[in-house]
Amino acid sequence: MATIEQILKSLDRLPAIPVSVTQLISKLCAPEDEVGGDTTTDIVMRDSALTADVLRAANSAALGFHVEATSINEALSRVGENQLLKIALAHASHSALGVPIEEYGLEAGDAWLGALAGAFAAEEISKATGQADPNVAFTAGLLRDIGKLAMGLVVPPYELISVLSVDSDQDVITREQAAFGFDHTQVGAALGRSWGLPETLMHSIRFHHDPPSDDYADALYDVVHCGDHLSMLLGYGVGFDGLNYKLHVRASEKLGLDRPMLEDLLANVRIRMEEFIDQKNDTRHSA
Repeated sequence: MATIEQILKSLDRLPAIPVSVTQLISKLCAPEDEVGGDTTTDIVMRDSALTADVLRAANSAALGFHVEATSINEALSRVGENQLLKIALAHASHSALGVPIEEYGLEAGDAWLGALAGAFAAEEISKATGQADPNVAFTAGLLRDIGKLAMGLVVPPYELISVLSVDSDQDVITREQAAFGFDHTQVGAALGRSWGLPETLMHSIRFHHDPPSDDYADALYDVVHCGDHLSMLLGYGVGFDGLNYKLHVRASEKLGLDRPMLEDLLANVRIRMEEFIDQKNDTRHSA
């Protein structure tokens, strides 16, 4: 039987990822002593729409500046390198994740909003618990569901819809495995490999619904899993089955997350999403 990697290689087309996204991912996830290549400013300024989005975010009223930044360098000085990278990556990923994924009940923009909510949640969890690198957690949360982009290419869309759109208490992973012998987390990890993503991110994609129970497994997997759950609770990227997924208690316990912490994290993510959506809408209206 062909592997998922072999199936993807045999396809005439695959979901594309902008070059700017892979460059931003590399810079955001690389250790400080290994960062090289083009500067963040160079990457952002190659895309005029991305430049406008980043400047709008940097000029957000929430930052409290009275004079607008008019260049990416000014924006960089205001928000810092890592924050600017996250802002740019969030906006740049829209072209890949903003498409409708009808097989999963996701209209245009739904998957992207779900990705952002999971990214913000994973970053907030990482900061609150001191587990994993917040920059890597943000990136892993953003990319965790990319397998849904390619499932309709690996499996005929009508078969996928017939399996996923049925009213059921079972989550998508269970139904995908029963019907096809693999699921979108495996396809996502394989797609990430074809995009040249770091190994850590591919494993986070693979395990974001079912993190390993091994005490020595990377805490990042638990962070991304819990972030995925928070994004679903907030109603972002739910689709046909989102509310059927359950939070693995062992993951939250390993991270030391209790109910009050989860409630605080939910509030923080909701605020960040509302601010981001407002900024995005402002950018669209001023274009």
